[in-house]
Amino acid sequence: MNRKIFYSVAVAWLFVLTVRSQTAPATPEQQKMMLGKIMGASAGMGSMVCDFEQTKELSLLSEKIVSKGKMYYRKNGLLRWEYLTPYRYAFVLNGDKILMQTGNSRNVVDVRSNRFFQELVKVMMSGVNGSGLTDARNFTSSYYAGDRKWKAVLVPVGKEMKQMFASIRLTFSVDDFTVDSVEMEEQNGDKTIIRLTDKKLNAEIDDTQFHID
Repeated sequence: MNRKIFYSVAVAWLFVLTVRSQTAPATPEQQKMMLGKIMGASAGMGSMVCDFEQTKELSLLSEKIVSKGKMYYRKNGLLRWEYLTPYRYAFVLNGDKILMQTGNSRNVVDVRSNRFFQELVKVMMSGVNGSGLTDARNFTSSYYAGDRKWKAVLVPVGKEMKQMFASIRLTFSVDDFTVDSVEMEEQNGDKTIIRLTDKKLNAEIDDTQFHID
């Protein structure tokens, strides 16, 4: 699994945990209110299960690449991001270990022994307390408020993220303050759009979804 896929999963998950159409730039008061609602919802979310649809728009291809899957999250460092169609691939984070599985091929990485994975996990889990939206080391951010939708536009400034993405656009529903869609634009013009549907908050999740040998 290359770094682009790692960071796509990391960024998408970061904002699944922390957030949620553009009508006008948010005032400082609106921004404070938005962040408070988002972080409050994140703090009260013990788990989430949802479906996702990922669409890749490549600058060199006219045809879009669409894949679908399921995401499982539980507090205390448990995440499963699983592609189901048109191919099967699972990325599982459990504490200090990451599992990457395709068919019968399995690769387990100890996060503590790899600086890249340490940074990856830090990015993913920083969403739990809402710090991702105020991570000035890695992003500059702007916010937009609407009656039914909120939007955050983040421009990477951290070295690793800046190499990967030109911008990240996040759309949120004001119904539950969790993310509805994430659009990631890469430096070469390629785009990845992830839409989350059928979200179930604080749902029961079997431990086997996060099992790593």
